[in-house]
Amino acid sequence: MLGKHALGNKRFPNKRFPNKQSLNKQLARMALVGLLGTFSTLGVGCAATRSLFSPSSVASGGDAIILTDVDFDPDSLIPETQPVADYLGSKLGRAGISKGEVNIAPDVATVAEWMESGEVNLYFDSVYPAMLVMEQSGAKPILRRWKDGVPEYGTFFVARADSGLSELDELQGKMITLQEPSSSSGFMFPMVYMLEAGLNPVEKAEPNHTVAEDEVGYVFSGQEDITIEWILDGRVIAGAVDDETWADLSDEEKSQLSIIAETDKFPRHMVLAGPKLTPKQIETLQSVMTGMDNNRAGKEALEFFSETAQFDEFPEGAEAEIARLAGAYELLQSHLASPEATDLDEEPAQ
Repeated sequence: MLGKHALGNKRFPNKRFPNKQSLNKQLARMALVGLLGTFSTLGVGCAATRSLFSPSSVASGGDAIILTDVDFDPDSLIPETQPVADYLGSKLGRAGISKGEVNIAPDVATVAEWMESGEVNLYFDSVYPAMLVMEQSGAKPILRRWKDGVPEYGTFFVARADSGLSELDELQGKMITLQEPSSSSGFMFPMVYMLEAGLNPVEKAEPNHTVAEDEVGYVFSGQEDITIEWILDGRVIAGAVDDETWADLSDEEKSQLSIIAETDKFPRHMVLAGPKLTPKQIETLQSVMTGMDNNRAGKEALEFFSETAQFDEFPEGAEAEIARLAGAYELLQSHLASPEATDLDEEPAQ
């Protein structure tokens, strides 16, 4: 989470995604027919370090469990991830695994490719990028990760306290800001919430562009601290920030803002297992990972791993969680596939 508006995007540190226009076009091209079927067929079964952008030859069918994440600089994530890999490698002998490795990908598309081929085995991320990887690779969610000690989180719609806004539908005809098109809490959650409420969010190029009466215009700020700045200085009427960012605001900042709506809660992070892992390996992984917080060495590894408190099962069961997430994901992709979802050529309002 953002600490006191520290510069930089800590939700997706240095993650390389397509720019907002190309990403939305990529998402819109995804086949919507049979999308829920794609997720329903996923099913859920109840050390050496590599710093180059190349997979390990032992990951597919070998004796290593290989963890992956996304960062421009592989070395920046290896120190916090390797202890978890080492711990898993030492505990998975009965699943035919004797060591753990870390291989950092340059982007989410590469994660999907590696997961599909079996070149990496476990991926940790928030809902939206995880859903992209699931859809493109056949990976499946097996556990929740309590990143930063948090099991789930959601998004607040925030406006200036003197704006006069108190309800979500009052955003109709106005401009708001979201974080970026790769973000779970800064894009997927608020977009789905607006769509479920019957609103029509339309992407705009600039905050001063015209918003029709039947639209909610939105622009991307790039960072949640910038979202707060734009709300306070009046560039937009409201914006979406996650509840962790809200908790980190100072009392003075909160006094100038008001929460007008709150989305549902979603898993803070999900653990995805690659399609090449066997049911026995997945079952053993679940057992070992959910017990890490009760083991001294396991707890130490979790602490290094962005202060992860524990791994646990989805409270309502994995199948129910997949169905819920797939419904939200399909709703968003259906909207993004519409030509009316973007209006980037509009002239500024006079």
